[in-house]
Amino acid sequence: MKIAIRIFLIVVCGVISVRCTTENPIIVPRLLPPISGLAKIPEATKPVMDGVYRVVKGSERFGEQVVVKWRGDRLSIFSNNNYIVLPTGFKDSTIFLQGYWRNPQSDAAGLASLAIAKTEGARNLLKGLPSITTQIKGAYGNGNANPNQEFVLQYLRPFSSKVRSRDFFVVAHRAGGRTSDRLPASENSIRMIDFSEYLGSNGIEIDIRLTKDKVPVLYHDEDINIRLTIKGPLNGNINSFTYAQINTFVWLIRGEKIPKLEEALDFVVDSTKLEFVWLDMKAEEALEAISYVKPIQQRILQKALSKGRKLEVFMGVPTEDIYNGLLATPGFETIPSLCELSPDQARALSAKVWGPRWTLGTQNDLVLQMQAEGRKVICWTIDVPAFIRQYINEGEFDGLLTNYPSYVTYYHYIR
Repeated sequence: MKIAIRIFLIVVCGVISVRCTTENPIIVPRLLPPISGLAKIPEATKPVMDGVYRVVKGSERFGEQVVVKWRGDRLSIFSNNNYIVLPTGFKDSTIFLQGYWRNPQSDAAGLASLAIAKTEGARNLLKGLPSITTQIKGAYGNGNANPNQEFVLQYLRPFSSKVRSRDFFVVAHRAGGRTSDRLPASENSIRMIDFSEYLGSNGIEIDIRLTKDKVPVLYHDEDINIRLTIKGPLNGNINSFTYAQINTFVWLIRGEKIPKLEEALDFVVDSTKLEFVWLDMKAEEALEAISYVKPIQQRILQKALSKGRKLEVFMGVPTEDIYNGLLATPGFETIPSLCELSPDQARALSAKVWGPRWTLGTQNDLVLQMQAEGRKVICWTIDVPAFIRQYINEGEFDGLLTNYPSYVTYYHYIR
């Protein structure tokens, strides 16, 4: 199948300096013209491309080592300060990688145009064979300028046995990141779910609220506001309007519609490789919210099972109201839940995951105890790179929830 390399752009705003809104410009440069006539990368190639690479040239921007990682059909490169999004294909036994790089916490971004020549590893990689001589060569640029700074990566090693032997969840906050971080998709949108795997995520956290007619939707804030949506005719709380009204009159800040929980989870099953979904229950009426979310959660888990998908979906328990509401729900022990409260409350719910706040520290003894009882432990919400590195290297967590999944991806896979 022939494909053209093209960047995954959610909303086309043109160039870095052009704003989609006056408040939140998207930080993505204008892209290079696509390379035509490319074939899709074989599945067998992806695991042998994954690994840690030495930065031969370009270390002033990307550091001494980077992580190259596929997630489904998405290839990205992660350093300790930037990530590179690279739609990929091959032609005449050469692998082409063309996209853009970005620093997740600043305006720094630029284009990247790379390739693996057939004599420098591509021939073996395309056959599904590892190549210790693999070199990725090309250039990167700044802003909208054509790539003009040499960038060379040399394959160094596969991921360590510690990384390969244990599941670790890189859980992206609000489906991939906050709107305020100027990503090319709105938080809690299906487009953000789709984009999140480019950031290294294998899990997402999404915020759940009920509309006036009790439809669970993805939305963080209590009210419709210009922080998250384009200014429109509706003004008030999400639960003051029916889903039909919201779907007709409300657009998220990047132009998407507020999605139903059900359609978002169907998308996760059908169109991603994500393995972990955290439903952060924001609805005010706990028992009511649980009663509408529970059947959706059950249906999606059954659908994933029938498709052979490795996927866990957990109902979050962030407050005492949700905790008491879940305890009052018949058969609560069978509802996969993630409790953010005390360890004893997690035990009382038979929660499959305990979610401590990151400010409580690594708590290794307690984490190991909860794991010995059969629970996963996911720490939230950790964003400072130095603390991410510390919690990965010194902690025993099964994963981290973050607004910056590219940092977590780098520090996890570089181990």
